[in-house]
Amino acid sequence: MRFTSARVLFYFACSALLAGASASVADDALSSAISEQKNTYPAQLAELAEDALNEGQNELAVWIQHWLPPPIDGQSILFDPNDSAEQIPSVSPLHRRFAALRLAQADALFAFARRAAEAGRPALAMQLAASAVRENPDHSEARRVLGYEKVGDRWLTPYHRSKVDTGSVWHPRFGWIQAGDIPQYESGQRRWGQQWISAEEDARRHATIERGWTVRTEHFLVTTNAGLEEGVQLASRLETFHALWRQVFAGYYLDKKEVRELFAGDRPARAPGRPHRVRYYATRDEYNTALIHRQPKISQTLGIYFDRQRESHFFAGEEQHPATLFHETTHQIFQESRRTVSPDRTLDNFWIIEGVATYMESLAEQDPESPARSSRYFTLGGPDAGRLPAARELLLDDGYYIPLAEVVRLGKNDLQNRPDIARLYSQLAGLTTFLVHANNGGYREPLVEYLVAVYSGRAEINTLAKLAGNNLAELDREYRAWMGALR
Repeated sequence: MRFTSARVLFYFACSALLAGASASVADDALSSAISEQKNTYPAQLAELAEDALNEGQNELAVWIQHWLPPPIDGQSILFDPNDSAEQIPSVSPLHRRFAALRLAQADALFAFARRAAEAGRPALAMQLAASAVRENPDHSEARRVLGYEKVGDRWLTPYHRSKVDTGSVWHPRFGWIQAGDIPQYESGQRRWGQQWISAEEDARRHATIERGWTVRTEHFLVTTNAGLEEGVQLASRLETFHALWRQVFAGYYLDKKEVRELFAGDRPARAPGRPHRVRYYATRDEYNTALIHRQPKISQTLGIYFDRQRESHFFAGEEQHPATLFHETTHQIFQESRRTVSPDRTLDNFWIIEGVATYMESLAEQDPESPARSSRYFTLGGPDAGRLPAARELLLDDGYYIPLAEVVRLGKNDLQNRPDIARLYSQLAGLTTFLVHANNGGYREPLVEYLVAVYSGRAEINTLAKLAGNNLAELDREYRAWMGALR
Protein backbone atom coordinates (compact mmCIF):
# COMPACT_ATOMS: atom_id res chain seq x y z
CA MET A 1 0.00 0.00 0.00
CA ARG A 2 1.39 3.40 -0.93
CA PHE A 3 1.67 6.12 1.70
CA THR A 4 -1.07 8.32 0.26
CA SER A 5 -3.56 5.44 0.22
CA ALA A 6 -2.70 4.55 3.79
CA ARG A 7 -3.18 8.15 4.89
CA VAL A 8 -6.64 8.30 3.33
CA LEU A 9 -7.62 4.94 4.82
CA PHE A 10 -6.55 5.91 8.32
CA TYR A 11 -8.09 9.36 8.16
CA PHE A 12 -11.53 7.97 7.41
CA ALA A 13 -11.13 5.00 9.74
CA CYS A 14 -10.37 7.23 12.70
CA SER A 15 -13.21 9.50 11.67
CA ALA A 16 -15.54 6.50 11.95
CA LEU A 17 -14.21 5.60 15.37
CA LEU A 18 -14.75 9.09 16.76
CA ALA A 19 -17.59 10.34 14.54
CA GLY A 20 -20.20 10.20 17.28
CA ALA A 21 -17.81 11.95 19.60
CA SER A 22 -17.17 15.27 17.95
CA ALA A 23 -20.72 15.68 16.74
CA SER A 24 -22.50 14.66 19.91
CA VAL A 25 -20.68 16.78 22.45
CA ALA A 26 -21.99 20.32 22.60
CA ASP A 27 -18.80 21.69 24.16
CA ASP A 28 -16.93 23.45 21.32
CA ALA A 29 -13.52 22.94 22.89
CA LEU A 30 -14.04 19.20 23.17
CA SER A 31 -15.38 19.00 19.62
CA SER A 32 -12.32 20.86 18.36
CA ALA A 33 -9.93 18.62 20.30
CA ILE A 34 -11.51 15.42 18.99
CA SER A 35 -11.51 16.75 15.43
CA GLU A 36 -7.79 17.45 15.74
CA GLN A 37 -7.18 13.93 17.04
CA LYS A 38 -9.08 12.57 14.03
CA ASN A 39 -6.29 13.94 11.88
CA THR A 40 -3.31 13.27 14.12
CA TYR A 41 -3.63 9.58 15.02
CA PRO A 42 -4.39 8.16 11.56
CA ALA A 43 -1.64 10.26 10.00
CA GLN A 44 0.83 8.89 12.54
CA LEU A 45 -0.27 5.34 11.79
CA ALA A 46 -0.02 5.92 8.07
CA GLU A 47 3.53 7.19 8.42
CA LEU A 48 4.45 4.21 10.57
CA ALA A 49 2.92 1.77 8.05
CA GLU A 50 4.98 3.36 5.28
CA ASP A 51 8.16 3.05 7.37
CA ALA A 52 7.39 -0.61 8.03
CA LEU A 53 6.93 -1.28 4.33
CA ASN A 54 10.18 0.53 3.49
CA GLU A 55 12.06 -1.61 6.01
CA GLY A 56 10.54 -4.84 4.73
CA GLN A 57 8.43 -5.46 7.85
CA ASN A 58 5.36 -6.37 5.83
CA GLU A 59 3.59 -8.27 8.60
CA LEU A 60 3.73 -5.27 10.89
CA ALA A 61 2.64 -2.98 8.07
CA VAL A 62 -0.45 -5.14 7.43
CA TRP A 63 -1.24 -5.15 11.14
CA ILE A 64 -1.13 -1.35 11.26
CA GLN A 65 -3.11 -0.94 8.03
CA HIS A 66 -5.94 -3.05 9.45
CA TRP A 67 -5.91 -1.55 12.92
CA LEU A 68 -8.74 0.96 12.45
CA PRO A 69 -12.18 -0.09 11.17
CA PRO A 70 -13.43 1.34 7.87
CA PRO A 71 -16.17 3.98 8.21
CA ILE A 72 -19.79 3.90 7.16
CA ASP A 73 -22.06 6.91 7.51
CA GLY A 74 -24.77 6.68 10.13
CA GLN A 75 -23.15 3.76 11.91
CA SER A 76 -21.64 3.23 15.36
CA ILE A 77 -18.40 1.28 15.74
CA LEU A 78 -18.20 -0.58 19.05
CA PHE A 79 -15.54 -2.62 20.81
CA ASP A 80 -16.12 -5.29 23.44
CA PRO A 81 -13.88 -4.51 26.44
CA ASN A 82 -14.00 -8.20 27.33
CA ASP A 83 -11.89 -8.95 24.25
CA SER A 84 -8.24 -9.34 25.08
CA ALA A 85 -6.01 -7.49 22.66
CA GLU A 86 -3.24 -9.60 21.23
CA GLN A 87 0.08 -8.08 22.13
CA ILE A 88 2.53 -7.29 19.35
CA PRO A 89 6.06 -8.49 20.14
CA SER A 90 8.48 -5.61 20.67
CA VAL A 91 11.07 -7.00 18.29
CA SER A 92 12.03 -3.76 16.57
CA PRO A 93 11.92 0.02 17.05
CA LEU A 94 8.91 0.15 14.70
CA HIS A 95 7.01 -2.28 16.88
CA ARG A 96 7.75 -0.11 19.88
CA ARG A 97 6.62 2.98 17.98
CA PHE A 98 3.31 1.29 17.22
CA ALA A 99 2.87 0.39 20.90
CA ALA A 100 3.71 3.95 21.94
CA LEU A 101 1.19 5.41 19.49
CA ARG A 102 -1.54 3.16 20.83
CA LEU A 103 -0.74 4.07 24.43
CA ALA A 104 -0.89 7.76 23.61
CA GLN A 105 -4.15 7.30 21.70
CA ALA A 106 -5.69 5.46 24.65
CA ASP A 107 -4.80 8.35 26.96
CA ALA A 108 -6.30 10.84 24.49
CA LEU A 109 -9.51 8.82 24.13
CA PHE A 110 -9.94 8.54 27.88
CA ALA A 111 -9.35 12.25 28.32
CA PHE A 112 -12.14 12.86 25.80
CA ALA A 113 -14.29 10.30 27.65
CA ARG A 114 -13.86 12.14 30.92
CA ARG A 115 -14.80 15.43 29.30
CA ALA A 116 -17.82 13.81 27.66
CA ALA A 117 -18.93 12.58 31.09
CA GLU A 118 -18.64 16.11 32.42
CA ALA A 119 -20.65 17.38 29.44
CA GLY A 120 -23.52 15.00 30.24
CA ARG A 121 -22.89 12.50 27.42
CA PRO A 122 -22.86 9.07 29.15
CA ALA A 123 -23.02 6.98 25.96
CA LEU A 124 -20.17 8.86 24.33
CA ALA A 125 -18.10 8.63 27.50
CA MET A 126 -18.53 4.86 27.77
CA GLN A 127 -17.85 4.24 24.07
CA LEU A 128 -14.65 6.28 24.25
CA ALA A 129 -13.58 4.40 27.39
CA ALA A 130 -14.09 1.07 25.61
CA SER A 131 -12.10 2.39 22.64
CA ALA A 132 -9.30 3.38 25.02
CA VAL A 133 -9.19 -0.19 26.36
CA ARG A 134 -8.96 -1.48 22.82
CA GLU A 135 -5.87 0.70 22.23
CA ASN A 136 -4.37 -0.07 25.63
CA PRO A 137 -5.85 -3.14 27.37
CA ASP A 138 -3.94 -2.16 30.51
CA HIS A 139 -5.41 1.37 30.79
CA SER A 140 -6.25 1.41 34.49
CA GLU A 141 -8.69 4.36 34.50
CA ALA A 142 -10.67 3.13 31.51
CA ARG A 143 -10.80 -0.35 33.01
CA ARG A 144 -11.99 1.06 36.31
CA VAL A 145 -14.95 2.97 34.88
CA LEU A 146 -15.93 -0.10 32.85
CA GLY A 147 -16.03 -2.18 36.04
CA TYR A 148 -12.73 -4.07 36.03
CA GLU A 149 -10.09 -4.54 38.70
CA LYS A 150 -6.49 -5.73 38.35
CA VAL A 151 -5.87 -9.25 39.68
CA GLY A 152 -2.28 -10.24 39.11
CA ASP A 153 -1.67 -9.53 35.44
CA ARG A 154 -5.35 -9.80 34.47
CA TRP A 155 -8.28 -7.39 34.45
CA LEU A 156 -11.39 -9.01 35.92
CA THR A 157 -14.85 -7.86 36.87
CA PRO A 158 -15.84 -8.55 40.50
CA TYR A 159 -18.01 -11.45 39.30
CA HIS A 160 -15.14 -12.98 37.34
CA ARG A 161 -12.87 -12.54 40.33
CA SER A 162 -15.35 -14.33 42.58
CA LYS A 163 -15.24 -17.30 40.22
CA VAL A 164 -11.46 -17.26 39.87
CA ASP A 165 -11.07 -17.11 43.65
CA THR A 166 -12.89 -20.47 43.90
CA GLY A 167 -10.52 -22.08 41.40
CA SER A 168 -12.86 -21.82 38.40
CA VAL A 169 -11.88 -20.85 34.88
CA TRP A 170 -14.06 -19.87 31.94
CA HIS A 171 -13.80 -22.51 29.23
CA PRO A 172 -15.13 -21.43 25.79
CA ARG A 173 -16.92 -24.78 25.40
CA PHE A 174 -17.93 -25.72 28.94
CA GLY A 175 -18.35 -22.41 30.78
CA TRP A 176 -17.19 -22.03 34.38
CA ILE A 177 -15.48 -25.22 35.53
CA GLN A 178 -12.73 -26.04 37.99
CA ALA A 179 -9.30 -25.63 36.43
CA GLY A 180 -8.36 -29.18 37.42
CA ASP A 181 -11.42 -30.58 35.60
CA ILE A 182 -10.42 -29.35 32.14
CA PRO A 183 -8.66 -32.58 31.02
CA GLN A 184 -11.67 -34.72 31.93
CA TYR A 185 -14.11 -32.39 30.16
CA GLU A 186 -11.99 -32.25 27.03
CA SER A 187 -11.75 -36.06 27.00
CA GLY A 188 -15.54 -36.38 26.96
CA GLN A 189 -16.36 -36.76 30.66
CA ARG A 190 -18.76 -34.61 32.64
CA ARG A 191 -18.96 -33.94 36.35
CA TRP A 192 -22.09 -35.12 38.14
CA GLY A 193 -21.78 -34.18 41.78
CA GLN A 194 -18.67 -35.99 43.01
CA GLN A 195 -18.76 -38.47 40.13
CA TRP A 196 -17.73 -38.46 36.48
CA ILE A 197 -20.09 -39.64 33.75
CA SER A 198 -19.88 -39.74 29.97
CA ALA A 199 -21.01 -36.83 27.83
CA GLU A 200 -23.73 -39.08 26.42
CA GLU A 201 -25.08 -39.91 29.87
CA ASP A 202 -24.89 -36.24 30.82
CA ALA A 203 -27.00 -35.35 27.77
CA ARG A 204 -29.58 -37.99 28.69
CA ARG A 205 -29.92 -36.59 32.19
CA HIS A 206 -30.43 -33.06 30.81
CA ALA A 207 -32.80 -34.03 28.00
CA THR A 208 -35.72 -31.89 29.18
CA ILE A 209 -35.71 -28.14 29.75
CA GLU A 210 -36.84 -28.67 33.35
CA ARG A 211 -33.63 -30.65 33.98
CA GLY A 212 -31.49 -28.71 31.54
CA TRP A 213 -27.96 -27.44 31.99
CA THR A 214 -27.57 -24.05 33.62
CA VAL A 215 -24.90 -21.69 32.36
CA ARG A 216 -24.27 -18.65 34.57
CA THR A 217 -22.39 -15.61 33.37
CA GLU A 218 -22.09 -12.17 34.88
CA HIS A 219 -25.41 -10.88 33.53
CA PHE A 220 -27.29 -14.00 32.35
CA LEU A 221 -28.55 -17.34 33.58
CA VAL A 222 -29.21 -19.66 30.65
CA THR A 223 -31.13 -22.91 31.09
CA THR A 224 -31.00 -25.25 28.12
CA ASN A 225 -31.51 -28.80 26.95
CA ALA A 226 -29.93 -28.06 23.58
CA GLY A 227 -26.48 -29.05 24.88
CA LEU A 228 -23.97 -27.69 27.35
CA GLU A 229 -21.74 -26.26 24.65
CA GLU A 230 -24.70 -24.68 22.88
CA GLY A 231 -25.75 -23.04 26.14
CA VAL A 232 -22.24 -21.71 26.73
CA GLN A 233 -22.09 -20.33 23.20
CA LEU A 234 -25.43 -18.56 23.64
CA ALA A 235 -24.44 -17.15 27.03
CA SER A 236 -21.19 -15.80 25.57
CA ARG A 237 -23.06 -14.04 22.76
CA LEU A 238 -25.48 -12.53 25.26
CA GLU A 239 -22.62 -11.21 27.41
CA THR A 240 -21.07 -9.54 24.39
CA PHE A 241 -24.43 -8.04 23.48
CA HIS A 242 -24.83 -6.73 27.02
CA ALA A 243 -21.37 -5.11 26.98
CA LEU A 244 -22.23 -3.27 23.76
CA TRP A 245 -25.74 -2.29 24.92
CA ARG A 246 -24.20 -0.74 28.05
CA GLN A 247 -22.11 1.57 25.89
CA VAL A 248 -24.89 2.70 23.54
CA PHE A 249 -27.47 3.25 26.29
CA ALA A 250 -25.28 4.15 29.25
CA GLY A 251 -27.58 7.02 30.18
CA TYR A 252 -30.49 4.60 30.63
CA TYR A 253 -29.09 2.73 33.62
CA LEU A 254 -26.69 5.44 34.89
CA ASP A 255 -27.75 9.02 35.52
CA LYS A 256 -25.48 11.85 34.41
CA LYS A 257 -24.35 12.67 37.95
CA GLU A 258 -23.35 9.05 38.52
CA VAL A 259 -21.36 9.02 35.28
CA ARG A 260 -19.53 12.23 36.20
CA GLU A 261 -18.64 10.84 39.61
CA LEU A 262 -17.58 7.52 38.10
CA PHE A 263 -15.15 9.15 35.69
CA ALA A 264 -13.90 11.51 38.39
CA GLY A 265 -13.05 8.52 40.58
CA ASP A 266 -15.57 9.50 43.24
CA ARG A 267 -17.62 6.30 43.06
CA PRO A 268 -17.06 2.68 42.02
CA ALA A 269 -18.67 1.06 38.99
CA ARG A 270 -22.15 -0.22 39.72
CA ALA A 271 -22.38 -3.94 40.54
CA PRO A 272 -24.64 -6.05 38.31
CA GLY A 273 -28.10 -6.93 39.56
CA ARG A 274 -29.95 -10.21 39.24
CA PRO A 275 -28.99 -12.18 36.13
CA HIS A 276 -31.34 -12.07 33.16
CA ARG A 277 -33.00 -15.46 32.82
CA VAL A 278 -33.06 -17.18 29.44
CA ARG A 279 -34.51 -20.53 28.38
CA TYR A 280 -33.04 -22.16 25.29
CA TYR A 281 -34.96 -25.16 23.96
CA ALA A 282 -33.49 -27.95 21.88
CA THR A 283 -36.29 -27.77 19.28
CA ARG A 284 -39.01 -25.46 18.08
CA ASP A 285 -41.65 -28.06 19.00
CA GLU A 286 -40.51 -28.00 22.63
CA TYR A 287 -40.56 -24.21 22.57
CA ASN A 288 -44.10 -24.14 21.17
CA THR A 289 -45.40 -26.76 23.61
CA ALA A 290 -43.87 -25.07 26.64
CA LEU A 291 -45.22 -21.60 25.82
CA ILE A 292 -48.55 -22.12 24.02
CA HIS A 293 -50.46 -21.52 27.28
CA ARG A 294 -48.78 -18.13 27.69
CA GLN A 295 -48.91 -16.98 24.09
CA PRO A 296 -51.48 -18.62 21.74
CA LYS A 297 -49.55 -17.34 18.70
CA ILE A 298 -46.21 -18.70 19.90
CA SER A 299 -45.75 -20.78 16.72
CA GLN A 300 -45.47 -17.53 14.76
CA THR A 301 -42.50 -16.34 16.82
CA LEU A 302 -38.76 -17.12 16.77
CA GLY A 303 -38.23 -15.92 20.33
CA ILE A 304 -40.13 -14.09 23.02
CA TYR A 305 -39.64 -12.11 26.22
CA PHE A 306 -42.22 -12.21 29.02
CA ASP A 307 -41.79 -9.12 31.16
CA ARG A 308 -43.98 -10.35 34.04
CA GLN A 309 -41.97 -13.57 34.42
CA ARG A 310 -38.70 -11.78 33.52
CA GLU A 311 -37.69 -14.53 31.09
CA SER A 312 -36.61 -14.75 27.47
CA HIS A 313 -37.21 -17.90 25.45
CA PHE A 314 -35.47 -19.13 22.28
CA PHE A 315 -34.89 -22.42 20.51
CA ALA A 316 -31.93 -23.96 18.72
CA GLY A 317 -31.75 -24.81 15.03
CA GLU A 318 -31.28 -23.24 11.62
CA GLU A 319 -34.59 -21.38 11.87
CA GLN A 320 -33.20 -19.23 14.68
CA HIS A 321 -31.78 -15.84 13.65
CA PRO A 322 -29.41 -13.47 15.49
CA ALA A 323 -31.79 -10.54 14.90
CA THR A 324 -34.45 -12.29 17.02
CA LEU A 325 -31.96 -12.84 19.82
CA PHE A 326 -30.92 -9.17 19.76
CA HIS A 327 -34.54 -7.96 19.56
CA GLU A 328 -35.90 -9.91 22.51
CA THR A 329 -32.78 -9.45 24.63
CA THR A 330 -33.10 -5.70 24.09
CA HIS A 331 -36.60 -5.86 25.54
CA GLN A 332 -35.30 -7.85 28.49
CA ILE A 333 -32.33 -5.64 29.33
CA PHE A 334 -34.32 -2.40 29.10
CA GLN A 335 -37.13 -3.84 31.21
CA GLU A 336 -34.86 -5.27 33.91
CA SER A 337 -32.06 -2.69 34.17
CA ARG A 338 -34.02 -0.14 36.20
CA ARG A 339 -37.40 0.19 37.90
CA THR A 340 -40.00 0.02 35.14
CA VAL A 341 -43.68 -0.49 34.50
CA SER A 342 -45.01 -3.30 32.36
CA PRO A 343 -45.31 -2.42 28.66
CA ASP A 344 -48.90 -3.70 28.94
CA ARG A 345 -49.64 -0.50 30.89
CA THR A 346 -48.15 1.73 28.18
CA LEU A 347 -51.18 3.55 26.76
CA ASP A 348 -49.09 5.67 24.40
CA ASN A 349 -45.48 6.04 23.23
CA PHE A 350 -45.21 2.23 22.95
CA TRP A 351 -43.58 2.59 19.54
CA ILE A 352 -40.11 3.28 20.95
CA ILE A 353 -40.10 0.01 22.90
CA GLU A 354 -40.36 -1.85 19.61
CA GLY A 355 -38.37 0.76 17.71
CA VAL A 356 -35.25 0.39 19.83
CA ALA A 357 -35.50 -3.42 19.71
CA THR A 358 -35.74 -3.40 15.91
CA TYR A 359 -32.82 -0.94 15.80
CA MET A 360 -30.65 -3.34 17.82
CA GLU A 361 -31.34 -6.04 15.23
CA SER A 362 -28.78 -4.21 13.08
CA LEU A 363 -25.89 -5.16 15.38
CA ALA A 364 -23.28 -7.10 13.41
CA GLU A 365 -19.90 -8.53 14.32
CA GLN A 366 -17.11 -7.58 11.95
CA ASP A 367 -13.93 -9.60 11.67
CA PRO A 368 -11.85 -8.16 8.85
CA GLU A 369 -8.90 -10.08 7.49
CA SER A 370 -6.23 -8.98 9.88
CA PRO A 371 -3.42 -10.50 11.89
CA ALA A 372 -4.72 -8.71 14.99
CA ARG A 373 -7.14 -10.64 17.20
CA SER A 374 -8.32 -7.35 18.66
CA SER A 375 -9.39 -6.21 15.20
CA ARG A 376 -12.80 -7.68 16.06
CA TYR A 377 -15.37 -4.95 16.27
CA PHE A 378 -19.11 -4.48 15.97
CA THR A 379 -21.25 -2.14 13.94
CA LEU A 380 -24.68 -0.82 14.85
CA GLY A 381 -26.86 0.97 12.35
CA GLY A 382 -25.77 1.85 8.83
CA PRO A 383 -27.76 2.45 5.64
CA ASP A 384 -27.84 -1.24 4.66
CA ALA A 385 -28.21 -2.80 8.10
CA GLY A 386 -31.24 -4.37 9.74
CA ARG A 387 -34.64 -3.05 8.68
CA LEU A 388 -33.39 0.34 7.53
CA PRO A 389 -33.34 -0.56 3.80
CA ALA A 390 -36.98 -1.66 4.05
CA ALA A 391 -37.90 1.53 5.91
CA ARG A 392 -36.18 3.64 3.27
CA GLU A 393 -37.94 1.86 0.42
CA LEU A 394 -41.34 2.17 2.13
CA LEU A 395 -40.84 5.88 2.69
CA LEU A 396 -39.20 7.01 -0.53
CA ASP A 397 -40.56 4.53 -3.08
CA ASP A 398 -43.93 3.46 -1.70
CA GLY A 399 -44.87 6.68 0.08
CA TYR A 400 -45.67 4.78 3.27
CA TYR A 401 -45.22 6.84 6.44
CA ILE A 402 -47.22 7.24 9.64
CA PRO A 403 -46.51 10.70 11.13
CA LEU A 404 -44.92 10.83 14.56
CA ALA A 405 -47.91 12.74 15.91
CA GLU A 406 -49.94 9.59 15.28
CA VAL A 407 -47.19 7.12 16.21
CA VAL A 408 -46.64 8.52 19.71
CA ARG A 409 -50.34 8.00 20.53
CA LEU A 410 -50.16 4.26 19.92
CA GLY A 411 -50.31 1.89 22.89
CA LYS A 412 -49.21 -1.73 22.78
CA ASN A 413 -52.55 -3.11 21.59
CA ASP A 414 -53.02 -0.24 19.13
CA LEU A 415 -49.70 -0.99 17.48
CA GLN A 416 -49.81 -4.78 17.49
CA ASN A 417 -53.35 -4.98 16.12
CA ARG A 418 -52.67 -2.81 13.08
CA PRO A 419 -53.00 -4.53 9.68
CA ASP A 420 -49.81 -2.77 8.52
CA ILE A 421 -47.77 -3.96 11.51
CA ALA A 422 -44.88 -5.37 9.44
CA ARG A 423 -44.43 -2.13 7.51
CA LEU A 424 -44.85 -0.05 10.64
CA TYR A 425 -42.15 -2.04 12.45
CA SER A 426 -39.74 -1.21 9.63
CA GLN A 427 -40.64 2.47 10.00
CA LEU A 428 -40.06 2.27 13.75
CA ALA A 429 -36.60 0.85 13.12
CA GLY A 430 -35.92 3.71 10.74
CA LEU A 431 -37.15 6.37 13.16
CA THR A 432 -35.02 4.98 15.99
CA THR A 433 -31.95 4.80 13.76
CA PHE A 434 -32.61 8.40 12.81
CA LEU A 435 -32.80 9.50 16.46
CA VAL A 436 -29.53 7.72 17.24
CA HIS A 437 -27.47 8.86 14.27
CA ALA A 438 -29.03 11.91 12.61
CA ASN A 439 -28.44 15.58 13.44
CA ASN A 440 -24.80 14.72 14.13
CA GLY A 441 -25.93 12.50 16.99
CA GLY A 442 -27.72 15.41 18.63
CA TYR A 443 -30.88 13.43 19.34
CA ARG A 444 -29.11 10.45 20.94
CA GLU A 445 -29.16 11.56 24.58
CA PRO A 446 -32.74 12.93 24.30
CA LEU A 447 -33.71 9.52 22.90
CA VAL A 448 -32.24 7.79 25.95
CA GLU A 449 -34.13 10.20 28.24
CA TYR A 450 -37.28 9.42 26.27
CA LEU A 451 -36.72 5.68 26.82
CA VAL A 452 -36.34 6.29 30.55
CA ALA A 453 -39.63 8.21 30.59
CA VAL A 454 -41.50 5.55 28.60
CA TYR A 455 -40.20 2.58 30.60
CA SER A 456 -40.89 4.46 33.85
CA GLY A 457 -44.48 5.18 32.81
CA ARG A 458 -43.94 8.95 32.86
CA ALA A 459 -44.02 9.72 29.12
CA GLU A 460 -46.73 11.98 27.70
CA ILE A 461 -47.76 12.73 24.15
CA ASN A 462 -45.38 15.69 23.92
CA THR A 463 -42.41 14.11 25.78
CA LEU A 464 -40.39 13.26 22.68
CA ALA A 465 -40.83 16.74 21.21
CA LYS A 466 -39.83 18.41 24.49
CA LEU A 467 -36.70 16.31 24.93
CA ALA A 468 -35.64 16.62 21.29
CA GLY A 469 -36.22 20.37 21.33
CA ASN A 470 -38.17 20.07 18.12
CA ASN A 471 -41.83 19.62 17.21
CA LEU A 472 -42.93 16.29 15.78
CA ALA A 473 -43.75 17.66 12.32
CA GLU A 474 -40.21 19.02 12.02
CA LEU A 475 -38.80 15.65 13.12
CA ASP A 476 -40.91 14.05 10.37
CA ARG A 477 -39.38 16.44 7.86
CA GLU A 478 -35.83 15.84 9.10
CA TYR A 479 -36.37 12.08 9.00
CA ARG A 480 -37.48 12.18 5.38
CA ALA A 481 -34.48 14.34 4.39
CA TRP A 482 -32.07 12.10 6.32
CA MET A 483 -33.43 8.98 4.66
CA GLY A 484 -33.10 10.59 1.25
CA ALA A 485 -29.46 11.47 1.94
CA LEU A 486 -28.64 7.82 2.70
CA ARG A 487 -29.32 6.77 -0.88
